[in-house]
Amino acid sequence: MTMSFDKFQQQQMKKGGRFVPARLQAALALLEKLRDNPSLRLEDHVASKGSSGLESHETYGNRAHARFEIEPINKNHGRRSSNLQDWGQDLLDKLTRGGFEGASPNARLALITLAQESFAAVLRSIVEQGPLEARIRRRAAEFVIADVLKQAEEKNKAGDVAQYLVGAKLMLRFNRDIPVLPANKGDRKSRLDPNARLGDFEIENAVIEVALGLPDDKHLTQIAQILDNPEAEVRLLTREDRVEVWRKEVDTSDEIDALRVVVSSVVTFVGQNISELGEFSSEGKSFQLQALFDLYNKHWISKVGTPGIAIIVK
Repeated sequence: MTMSFDKFQQQQMKKGGRFVPARLQAALALLEKLRDNPSLRLEDHVASKGSSGLESHETYGNRAHARFEIEPINKNHGRRSSNLQDWGQDLLDKLTRGGFEGASPNARLALITLAQESFAAVLRSIVEQGPLEARIRRRAAEFVIADVLKQAEEKNKAGDVAQYLVGAKLMLRFNRDIPVLPANKGDRKSRLDPNARLGDFEIENAVIEVALGLPDDKHLTQIAQILDNPEAEVRLLTREDRVEVWRKEVDTSDEIDALRVVVSSVVTFVGQNISELGEFSSEGKSFQLQALFDLYNKHWISKVGTPGIAIIVK
């Protein structure tokens, strides 16, 4: 059974070559729920038909984390972005093939524990990762942000970190609440969803989209649709070395009014405001960077992030 679950993790718990903590947490919660309800039909465990959350998801998530002495990565235990419907039944089928249904109550509990230990081991390694380090002394704010993103890139988390830093910067700059969602969630998820956002962030007539990758049809179409509103403007934020590539794609598109699209780097977008808020003084810059990272850790990492991308000031 251990080898079977290891293979399952490789196939179902990863995205882009890395483990997805939301899926690991949801797997732990689903297995925990089996202790109370041993049904191996996923529909008997979800909150509603087609739901990505279990009935009492957070309750079972808390129990599982307490059982294995692992700090929860976020409060909802991966419910929002676990894609449970894509793999949950496959996990239960693994238990079926392992003889769960015909086993004694004690043997069932042993199988559940064995499966949970497999997921908990991977999750623990993620939780115990060291945070990102922001080195502030003798550096302009832009270089501090660039270095943080470079560290995040080494963990394959640059996209998440970039989006959460932009959100924290908007909160700091405008002193207002910004909706906290996992990276790339709730962003035009469905044309039929009336509550879907136009982009990662919306401020008055501006839509701000973080896209660290190379230009693609999805984002270009998204920009064109945003600009259907004649009052709208787009701020597209990318990596420093991809600003010109994106700018060229926007300028040459027949579907996009390029005069209403500003393409810049995440580093510039975040760093310049920090310098301005700090009145271009060294002391002010340090104070504002600390405030930025505090917002980032409190509002994003504690809710939708992972400890390995928290930011501490060195």
